[in-house]
Amino acid sequence: MKRILAFLFSIFTIMCINLPFTGTAEAAWVAVIPIDINVDKVERSSDFNSYYWDIMIEKFQYPDYELIDDDKVAAVVPEEGLKTYDKATLQSIAEKVDADIVVAMKLDEIKERPQNFRREPSLETFMKGEYAGYNRLTDKYYYKKMYHKGEIEEVLTLRTDWQQQVFASELKRYINRTMEDKKAKTKI
Repeated sequence: MKRILAFLFSIFTIMCINLPFTGTAEAAWVAVIPIDINVDKVERSSDFNSYYWDIMIEKFQYPDYELIDDDKVAAVVPEEGLKTYDKATLQSIAEKVDADIVVAMKLDEIKERPQNFRREPSLETFMKGEYAGYNRLTDKYYYKKMYHKGEIEEVLTLRTDWQQQVFASELKRYINRTMEDKKAKTKI
């Protein structure tokens, strides 16, 4: 009898250790508004559209996040795009599509200018745009005007795509600021 009780107690202990007593959190619904690119001042606009969606898919992965269908989001966004990136606009989109997080971005200009008077030829780089994100779970709104100005040696541009690297690092940083309190809020 002692062996049976010890066996049952050990099974009960194993179950208590391995089974969580708390419920699991639902995935947050994310509305990604298509990127607005000024095709006159951005040379490779289709590339940046691809980079934008790749980063969104990478940052908002399934167990924690669920992307809302593009057609559902496009139905509530005006055809000419968002006029403003203020909190009220993103809140209204979040309410219309029942999203927990709304992300929008505009890319106005990307240019590079050669700097040949240096020891090594280099490029002066400039990237300009806007980003806005609203997290309805934490009622956090994040807006950032993107002005990136830098310089890169021309030889480095042969092996890397500096525009994609800068765009990706800036966008990932902005998304992290939009969703930084989400995990702390859902663990409670």
